[in-house]
Amino acid sequence: MDFSWAEPYPEIYKICNLFKLHEVSNPVKFSYKSLKELQQVGPQCGLVALAMCLGKSDRETVEELYKTAKNLGYTYNGEMFSVQAMFRLATMFLPKGASASVHEGDLNCEQIKQFLLGGGMMLVPYDTDKNNTPTLLRGRKAHWAVVCGAIETADDFYVIARHGKAKNVAIWKLSHLADSNKQLLEFAPDQDHQELEYKLPEKGIAGPNGLNQKCLLIIT
Repeated sequence: MDFSWAEPYPEIYKICNLFKLHEVSNPVKFSYKSLKELQQVGPQCGLVALAMCLGKSDRETVEELYKTAKNLGYTYNGEMFSVQAMFRLATMFLPKGASASVHEGDLNCEQIKQFLLGGGMMLVPYDTDKNNTPTLLRGRKAHWAVVCGAIETADDFYVIARHGKAKNVAIWKLSHLADSNKQLLEFAPDQDHQELEYKLPEKGIAGPNGLNQKCLLIIT
């Protein structure tokens, strides 16, 4: 296995060797933007992912995002169940010259692949498994991640992501992330925070303002 391509990025090199990810050795193409990790507190995974995407991995930025989102009626506790609301929030905090747009449809497409290989980032909701990998639970474990890199091999396409439940970067197949993103249909409260009231978009997370088959594309 040859992971020499990842040597300039210790956080990727570590994961490739730790999990012996032979499938991403000798990639055809790759792109990566190093982001500092930030752990979430409570149901603020979307705000934490946005803060990392902004290059501001600190609690002060998350608190500012939360206060703004709450004042605008997008959230109660930091939860973000609307990609459209996330888009409006992101545009308020992106630096001059940066841009954001909403993508609707299957993530496993040529447009997304070329966008990521070109250096773009993707804020994406998905169902998270116990090990934080994308899974299929119809939205009952909806979570946010920021995709900050991509790896194209001769056989498949992978994304490099960060999210608020792990200190390390994650490497997933784009097809697995896409499958998870397009089945976000049902809301379920976090088992650790069932006492909270959650702000849901009209017609739920499967509706036109929800999460299903949607993500945010960001260029900084």
